[in-house]
Amino acid sequence: MAICVALGVSLASASVASGPLVPTSIAPALPGTSSGKPGPGMFLVARRALDGSHFGQSVIYLVEHDEDGTLGLIVNRASAISLSEAVPDIEDKRATAHALYYGGPVGLPMILMLVRSELATEGMVHVAADVYISSDRGVLEEVLAAKKPASEVHFYIGYSGWAGGQLDSELERGSWHVVAAGPDAVFSGETDSLWERLIERLEPEGIQVDSRPFLTALAFAGTQRGTQRDTRFRKRDIKGHTLWAHKGIHCQWESVCPGNILHHSFCG
Repeated sequence: MAICVALGVSLASASVASGPLVPTSIAPALPGTSSGKPGPGMFLVARRALDGSHFGQSVIYLVEHDEDGTLGLIVNRASAISLSEAVPDIEDKRATAHALYYGGPVGLPMILMLVRSELATEGMVHVAADVYISSDRGVLEEVLAAKKPASEVHFYIGYSGWAGGQLDSELERGSWHVVAAGPDAVFSGETDSLWERLIERLEPEGIQVDSRPFLTALAFAGTQRGTQRDTRFRKRDIKGHTLWAHKGIHCQWESVCPGNILHHSFCG
């Protein structure tokens, strides 16, 4: 893993997600759309079922994912600790203006940076779009000297890591949503509420419907307009009415009037 080598860090061997699991996502999220495929520049969004675990209500920005493992940073857990407090030998006073984010439970003695830049400099590794990652001291000094605001650089203590195949297994079990992550969302001043905003799109409050296809077919079995009926239903017309029968067990017919649809059901 190129990023891990460049940063001088190693991946954790233990799984990072635990707790009860839920079915796969059925709704898109902001700022991107649900894809189910992890990769650099994507968000992992903890499902509601992970509440109470270490990664409950977390949003993780993936910086690398391949057969060797995965590395990411939790982007929605800002701390009250400034960069100058964590690294006291920094002479630049501008370091006090930057808060540290908790990036994850691995490599806690290490500070990592996500930087927005048009061009890469030595010590930076490209992630996606105009976002780079680094733990290089020279890059840190350049960032501070350039007076980059918080909208262009975030500092993290620790990171989140998976060994090869572990994240894929957690995704199969339904631990995470995977959505596209725009750089603006990563560097926003409102990351504390990012999980809430994403999860409301991915898992709206209320009673959730099982996403298996045949249930959808059954749910729409009695409505003809704009939908293609399940092939297990056959159609018969009786005196201007439409009759749908499913294996002779349950029949439902609808009478279509101007601006109105009446539904009637009976067993036979």
